[in-house]
Amino acid sequence: MPVNPPVLGVEVREWARETNLFLRRNLGRLFFKVDSDNPSENGIFLWDDDGGYPVVSHDDTFKEIVVRQSAPTANTGGTGDKAGLIAWDTSYIYICTGDYDGTTAIWKRVALATW
Repeated sequence: MPVNPPVLGVEVREWARETNLFLRRNLGRLFFKVDSDNPSENGIFLWDDDGGYPVVSHDDTFKEIVVRQSAPTANTGGTGDKAGLIAWDTSYIYICTGDYDGTTAIWKRVALATW
């Protein structure tokens, strides 16, 4: 429930102090996903700073939102690549099928064709 600011005097200063305190305690949680976030309420939209992608809560889990990645330069990918990432360029669509470990071929691609 929103809290409207009081109109006059000391009440305004106290309201401002409480608002400032709330924001200092919670601002990061308003935008960034942290380990203690609970995905049980569907539709929570957060940025996963560790993974570098947005997530949305659905069915008691946080699901990645597909965001265009840079096309991989090798099928083994690079640091931070994980299963489910999608990339494309003018010739291919790339899908990451595993998490980056430095040696395993985790990116698959399919050629694009006109129709």
